[in-house]
Amino acid sequence: MSDDDAPKSAVELAMEKLEARGNFKAVKLTDEQKVEIADIRSRCRAQIAELEIQHQSTLQAVGSFEEAEVLRAELKKEKDRLEEEMEKKVSDVRAQS
Repeated sequence: MSDDDAPKSAVELAMEKLEARGNFKAVKLTDEQKVEIADIRSRCRAQIAELEIQHQSTLQAVGSFEEAEVLRAELKKEKDRLEEEMEKKVSDVRAQS
């Protein structure tokens, strides 16, 4: 049985349907792009982990519940910013193809 005769996964079938409708165009990433995207995501996860560690040590020194809630909101805002920045960088790499 060749690769063409092999059954297709649900993901492959869904992608074919989207391409047929014109709503989606599969982009083949080069190995360099895959490595760069993995590096971007790895760096972002490291930044978020570092931020969470700093947040935990700061949170231990907080005296009131209100201060803790403010710190949690700031952490969420900063994590969202980092994730948004990461997605933009990944999109830029994908657009290079």
